Amino acid sequence: MAEKSKSKRWFLVVFSIVMVALAGTAFVVKLIEFFTTATQGGPEALGSFLIPVLNYLLVAAGFFCLFLWAYFSGQFSDVEAAKYRMLEMQDQFDRQELLAQHNGGQTNG
Repeated sequence: MAEKSKSKRWFLVVFSIVMVALAGTAFVVKLIEFFTTATQGGPEALGSFLIPVLNYLLVAAGFFCLFLWAYFSGQFSDVEAAKYRMLEMQDQFDRQELLAQHNGGQTNG
């Protein structure tokens, strides 16, 4: 079982690195495209591209920070646990509702 978990972890690490590399490459290509268009279009083109490029950089940096936070806080360590926790909670709610119906009470649903 430990071997299976270790292989899943390696897959996740490699997959994450590949996805970040691909997204980063696409980001750099788009940034070069913006820069080329802005510098060849004259000073008014540079001003019109400045705000979208800054917004793009801020959003990309924000998502990258969220990804790093999720990775280093262990959010990807057990991706299966959430669905089991949800199913356990649903079973618990169903039992409470069934018990309330047997006791003649009303449920708040």
